[in-house]
Amino acid sequence: MEQNGSKFKDFISKHRKALISLVLCVAVAAVFIPTLYRSQVDELAQEAAELNNTEEVQTTEEENAEDPQEEEPEENTEETETEAEESGSAEDAVSGHPTGSGSQGQTSTSNSGSGSSSGSASGNSGSSSSGSGASSGSGNSGSGSSGSGDTNPSTPSEPEQYTCYLEVECHTILNNMDDLTEGKEHLVPSSGVIYSNYVKFTQGQSAYDVLRAAMQAAGIQMDAEYNSLYDSAYIKGINNLYEFDCGPYSGWMYSINGTYPNYGASVSPLSDGDRVIFSYTCDLGRDL
Repeated sequence: MEQNGSKFKDFISKHRKALISLVLCVAVAAVFIPTLYRSQVDELAQEAAELNNTEEVQTTEEENAEDPQEEEPEENTEETETEAEESGSAEDAVSGHPTGSGSQGQTSTSNSGSGSSSGSASGNSGSSSSGSGASSGSGNSGSGSSGSGDTNPSTPSEPEQYTCYLEVECHTILNNMDDLTEGKEHLVPSSGVIYSNYVKFTQGQSAYDVLRAAMQAAGIQMDAEYNSLYDSAYIKGINNLYEFDCGPYSGWMYSINGTYPNYGASVSPLSDGDRVIFSYTCDLGRDL
């Protein structure tokens, strides 16, 4: 025994460094091998979970893709049942049997738009109405035609027309012919009235609008320009009779129902039945 113990001690002494290295390797392996194994196990578990999720998504997509195909036969079945019911109802109507909630010998009609009607028939069916027109089928099952209602789009109504009396006169010139510009005597009518008539106009039109339209229609010369002082059109001449043609205070004025407005003719809206007179004055209106 003592000899064996001596040999063991000699062996340890000789291989002490190797044994220490071996022990260290075993210790390191005991620490790192489980850690490495656990890491690989975790990676494998994660891959397995991802694979499982992928399979579930694919399965769900396949099920969703199969749903419409499964529903189509049901819809076709419902359509077939509906067609069969309609066909049966039509056959009952032809044979004179009532269907649905209608009374004997009557069938309910379909309505379209705002019109509604009910058709009654004995041995007939398939009457229908569309819009405001209606027609009924005779001796046929499920036959009908749409009514001939007014389908034309509504056209915008024309503006309401009003009437006023319009007169253009120059009586004052007849009393001041000596002051009239030479060569314009022939422009002054012997009656002093250049134009008089009842004319049409629409809401919102002014005395100037009515005058311009009437002069154009009658072929009578008219000259006007915008006046910033009055923010309106200013009548310079009618029938080639201009301001200052019959004195330094001469020119055109206008009145509505006997009143001379203190604003321009193009800002004077008219009313139905108004009396509009454009007068030539030789003395700033004091002679009118």
